[in-house]
Amino acid sequence: MKPVIKAKLAEAGLNLIEVLFTLALASFLLGYGLPSYQRIIEQQNQALELSRLQAVFNHARLIASYSNHTLIICPSDKGKQCDYSANKNGNLLLVTDGKQQPIHFSKGAGFSLVFPNHELKLHPLPSQNSGGTLLACTGFNQIEPKGIVISPTGRVRVSNDISTTLVEQCPN
Repeated sequence: MKPVIKAKLAEAGLNLIEVLFTLALASFLLGYGLPSYQRIIEQQNQALELSRLQAVFNHARLIASYSNHTLIICPSDKGKQCDYSANKNGNLLLVTDGKQQPIHFSKGAGFSLVFPNHELKLHPLPSQNSGGTLLACTGFNQIEPKGIVISPTGRVRVSNDISTTLVEQCPN
């Protein structure tokens, strides 16, 4: 082989300083970007779960008004009956108040739910006896907790003003 070709092959690789500089730059970018990525994941999980809960409660409010029956929203494991120890996976069951007859089952996304009284009642409109707050425990390492609030008239909204007792009940 010619000496010129050997010299070019020897110069084609990376030396130790270039490799160390590249690793230092990559670790800096990863260290800076990873917390931002984790925050985005937490925000997306929270937004997804809050949207699901809003849809379930709005659906329940419509059913209560159309059927003119008081409905209960409670945690459930299999969707057959209310199971107040089953709030770890986020499944919700909509049942009638008197007979506990299942109407609708909403499978959760795996996040725990914190109920203030184990269940929420929705009365048909124009009754103003409904109400309550529900907190989805989506992880609050980098974001503020938000919950679903049902007003006495049955209006469903997302609230940033969540009591610390509900947040303390979250397992994460």
